[in-house]
Amino acid sequence: DKEILEVANPISSFNKYLRPSLIPNLLRNVKENLKFFDEIKIFEIGKIFRKLKTQKSKVKNKNQNSKIEEKKMLGGVIAKKRMGDEGFYELKGIVDLLLNKLGISNVWYDDYQQTPEESHLEIWHPRKSAEIKTDGQELGFLGEIHPKILEELEIAEKVFVFDLNFQNLKKLASEEHEYQPISIHPAAVRDLAVLVPLGTKTVEVLNVINAAGGKLVRDVDLFDVYSGEGIPEGKENLAFHIIYQAEDRTLSAKEIDEVHQRIIKALEENPEWEVRK
Repeated sequence: DKEILEVANPISSFNKYLRPSLIPNLLRNVKENLKFFDEIKIFEIGKIFRKLKTQKSKVKNKNQNSKIEEKKMLGGVIAKKRMGDEGFYELKGIVDLLLNKLGISNVWYDDYQQTPEESHLEIWHPRKSAEIKTDGQELGFLGEIHPKILEELEIAEKVFVFDLNFQNLKKLASEEHEYQPISIHPAAVRDLAVLVPLGTKTVEVLNVINAAGGKLVRDVDLFDVYSGEGIPEGKENLAFHIIYQAEDRTLSAKEIDEVHQRIIKALEENPEWEVRK
């Protein structure tokens, strides 16, 4: 790849290039350790290096200088024998907890669309990946590794990875944060199940719930994904706990009902989604 930097005097052929990503070594560790363990959970913090092209002239292939991009990254991986899609949600929970402990708020998950120059990489599963953002900044990516890559590496199990920009995490975590005490007013939990087409990204549903619920929705947790008996073919059932809480008062049942109905109405604006009563 044109982005890869070659070492002038490598100590071995294996170390011929500077790594452009933490992911390949994480996958190599998964491959080796799944021989001996049923479950792998590992992470790494380290630098990556890429070659960037800076063009000084419009004349093709002339006066082009290489500029080196060096970044510190945080990568993590989960792999289990006979693991299904629950690995994605488990890893998302770990990322959510990490960002919460660092005091990084306003985090949301967006569809990841590869740019044309990235399309040849095919690192992520096309329907099971997300870009992690906060306040307009990109924090990294989360998703399942593309089956073709796992097949090439002879890894039989599904593998889920997060790839975060450590420098951005450090910057955001070091900024001043306003202390907000835990609310003394009780929270209320309502469950909600949505029937969606197979392959629908959970983040799409989460974004609608949070947007419609507003400030009174303190948290939303996915606790079940089901397709099979009793579910129409080509559909799956996503079940959520929605936690309602106000900072300044105890919410009445009427207030919670109004917000809950607003969320249901927003979800059902999508003709392919059905809230199960």
